Amino acid sequence: MSEEFWAFSLRFYRSPGVSEACLELQDRHQADVNLVLFALWAADGGSRLDRAAFAAAERVARPWREAVTEPIRAARRALKDPPDGFDAGTAATLRQQVLAVEIEAERLQQAAMASRFAGAPGSAPQAAARENLRLYEAFLGKPFGSEPVETLLRAFAARLG
Repeated sequence: MSEEFWAFSLRFYRSPGVSEACLELQDRHQADVNLVLFALWAADGGSRLDRAAFAAAERVARPWREAVTEPIRAARRALKDPPDGFDAGTAATLRQQVLAVEIEAERLQQAAMASRFAGAPGSAPQAAARENLRLYEAFLGKPFGSEPVETLLRAFAARLG
């Protein structure tokens, strides 16, 4: 099941506008992109999540995100503009290597989240996607704004065909 979540995430994240919408939710609203993708992956299988499902996913995700993923991301971002005295080309090469490690950390987080998920299909995917994103927004207690959410929902609808 974890590989299904990862495969969904890789495909979906490449959809037009999705990476930008996810990064806006992450950077402006402190959303965990993996939880956003989790909400949509569950919906893809027809599962509507509830507050308890988000709480369980957050219990799995938070320690890893705080101890592993966020420090790696901070290091990668710092390498974008290396301090004086460091070769920009060498820093760029290291930044790519750190990016690969960050992506692997994201994959491992998704695997841990998926291993504890017992979905209950029964909803129309598009309706489940909208509801799951709304519930994640409520779970965080921070309004996302309609633009990134609508971008994600359009991309989700497009992949359903």
